[in-house]
Amino acid sequence: MNWDYVAGFMDGEGSIIIKPPRVRLYISNTDKDVLDKICKFLKCGRVFEVKRKPNKNWSKQYGWTICDHNECLRVLKNLKGKFVVKKDKCKEAINYIEGKRWLGNYLTKSELVKFGDISYRKIAKTLGVSHTTIFNYQKRYGLR
Repeated sequence: MNWDYVAGFMDGEGSIIIKPPRVRLYISNTDKDVLDKICKFLKCGRVFEVKRKPNKNWSKQYGWTICDHNECLRVLKNLKGKFVVKKDKCKEAINYIEGKRWLGNYLTKSELVKFGDISYRKIAKTLGVSHTTIFNYQKRYGLR
């Protein structure tokens, strides 16, 4: 097991999911053993059986996932130059985690002023954060 193998496996069978405020890495496969080996090599995440509607023609499906941003960042940085299909998504996830948007303490007054009179809901959608967060920051900075 090595980083190239994990990158190839993740390129084909995995996902880099950025759904604010979370980043999650996920791989699914019918071979639990390979997911256990990936988990052991990366020293993070967990392997579980995917619950789905029974079908006699389907094999059991398993998943490996990590949600902890520090672990995601460590894994993504090691895989960064090795992805083919997911190289852009990898960079986006690294930038998101390092940008600290997920911490909830991140919007500056100057950043919000750039949006002018656009509604706080549209700003939230553009930045990928909740509209309540934008509303509260605008109020804090006297922009509302």
